[in-house]
Amino acid sequence: MIELGGSMTIDDVVALADRRDEVELPATVVDAVARLHQQAADLSTRYATYGRTTGVGANRSASIPPDDVDYGMRLLRSHAVDAGDPLPPRTVRSMLAVRLIQLCVPGAGLDPAILLGLQRMINDDALPQVLQYASIGTGDLAALAGTALTLIGERPASAALTPMAPWGADSALPFMSSSALTVGRSCLAVEELLRLERASSVIYMLSFVALDGNPSAFSPAAARAAAATQVETVARRLRALYADRADPERPPARIQDPYGLRVYPVAHGSVVASLWSLVRQLERTLNAAQENPLFDADGDQVVHHGAFYQASLSLELDGATLALALTAPITHSRIRMLNDPDTNGGNPFLAADAHGSSGLMMVEYVAAGAIAEIRNAAQPASVGTLVLSRGAEEDATFASQGIHQLERSAAAYRVLLCCELVGAVRLLRQRGIVTELTGVLGEALDLASALPRDDEDRDLRGDIATAEPLLDRLGQLI
Repeated sequence: MIELGGSMTIDDVVALADRRDEVELPATVVDAVARLHQQAADLSTRYATYGRTTGVGANRSASIPPDDVDYGMRLLRSHAVDAGDPLPPRTVRSMLAVRLIQLCVPGAGLDPAILLGLQRMINDDALPQVLQYASIGTGDLAALAGTALTLIGERPASAALTPMAPWGADSALPFMSSSALTVGRSCLAVEELLRLERASSVIYMLSFVALDGNPSAFSPAAARAAAATQVETVARRLRALYADRADPERPPARIQDPYGLRVYPVAHGSVVASLWSLVRQLERTLNAAQENPLFDADGDQVVHHGAFYQASLSLELDGATLALALTAPITHSRIRMLNDPDTNGGNPFLAADAHGSSGLMMVEYVAAGAIAEIRNAAQPASVGTLVLSRGAEEDATFASQGIHQLERSAAAYRVLLCCELVGAVRLLRQRGIVTELTGVLGEALDLASALPRDDEDRDLRGDIATAEPLLDRLGQLI
């Protein structure tokens, strides 16, 4: 049971998205939200409060009469507009988990009953349907408005869910005022990429050993000379993996390796640094009350602000996507080395027969297609903005587009790693080096024993499909 309150992590979001745990609301959290709900009601009688005593967006100057009890529901219904294909249940769960975690940090001023309703929705897996195209800019309004209508019973849930009473203006906008869907999707993406980047180091070292690389590239001196964040972390990891050889005296094949082997610690250090920077930004966002307006209990005031403006998150998402685009070509370089008789010491494309056999030729083409997708997704979303709501939002960010692009990059990165793994294992087998590897590399080869051993020209789709589920397991080895 995950007890909310305090500092929650990406792992908590992923556990709830995967239904590996349930969520519990401590009474202290519910009480704190209830106290602020009462204080917010009083503050809204003394001060004009956006979305509560006024309209929203370009309607922010319109006053809402105190006796307009239907305004909250009208606001939810009008904002619950999305289109396209339904998002996967796991993605929807990540959004719900993020929103509940955020609401446990008092600031929204909404009814605490909503936290309990959201808790039931998560634990009972009674999910709203969220479609692909919705709001962009200052929050995931449509997805959260649709979630509210599902909690209230105006939209069906995926399982039985006792409907809540209609919401008032005290809760409608505060519940929607969040980028919970973008943050949830980002949590899932970065958790996957942290596994894949570790798998990349294992696969790199399999290629490195198969190609008799020069270990000076990840020596302590080389790492210090890079003067870049996380390079030493990667180099230390590679040195530990390189020690898992039964024949440590085998000399390197070259004085100076091609970039695919030589600059991996530097390029991959950038990936690691970008991912952990994204983790830190996500966890700050996850544990912050960013609703607009914000009710400041200590200052006894209503704060109208722009803290919800996800410029930092947008930049971090772009940074992770760009880091993958930076490292992808050197992965392709290693795949070319594995296929090249000048570096693999055998047949072109690791074919069984040198006389015109294609071997892994088309695996290199598949890898190139994956790189094209990564590069296409690397156009920075943070440079894009739109003017919305008759100019009320004159610079709405594309943070939600940033996570779409990172998800595309992650999927293509998986394919790229699969292509290298297939080639590295084939060359190790052809050279008879498999039995020389111990430790983590030995475990990696045990996992890779699922890959077909037939080197004759054949349909290789199954090889890549077999490699794909191995990546997450390889990433767990270090």
